[in-house]
Amino acid sequence: MSDISTLKEKINTKTFHLFLLCIVTLGLYPLIWLYKASTAVEETTHIKVMSMTFLIGYLVLLGVGCVVAMFVSLFIPGLVLLWNVSILLVQIVWCFRVRRAIRAYTLTEHNFEPRINRVFSVLFTFYHINYCINALPNDKQKHERKQQLTDNSVEA
Repeated sequence: MSDISTLKEKINTKTFHLFLLCIVTLGLYPLIWLYKASTAVEETTHIKVMSMTFLIGYLVLLGVGCVVAMFVSLFIPGLVLLWNVSILLVQIVWCFRVRRAIRAYTLTEHNFEPRINRVFSVLFTFYHINYCINALPNDKQKHERKQQLTDNSVEA
C-alpha cells in the first residue's frame, strides 16, 4: 500500500505555480505538465489514462489549431471557435480519465473517495486536477477524522 502523498510528490507542482507557468510560457507548460501528470498517475494508480496516440493527437490538434487561428480565421471565423471547442473537449476527456483513476485508486488503496467536482473539472481542466491531486493528503485526513467521530459516537 503506497502513501497517499506519493502522487502529489511525483507531480510536485502547486496549482498557482501551474497557472503562472502557463501564463509565462504562453500556454506551453501545461503540455509538459500533462505528460508529467499522466505518467505519475499511471505509475501510482496502475490505471492507463493517456496513450501516446492520445498525446500526439492532442498536440497535432493544438498545432493545427494555431495555424487555423492565424490564417483561416480571416475567412471562416466560426472554424476557430469549433477548433477551440474540440481542443477543450479533448482536455475534458483527459480530466475525466484522470478523475476516474484517482477515485478508483483512493477507494481501493486508501478506503476513501475524494470529492472531485465534475463542474470544476470541466471549467478549470488541468488546474482542478492538479488542485485535487495536491489536496489528496488533506482529504484523507478529513476522512479519517470523520471516521473517528462516527466510531466514537457509535461507542457512546
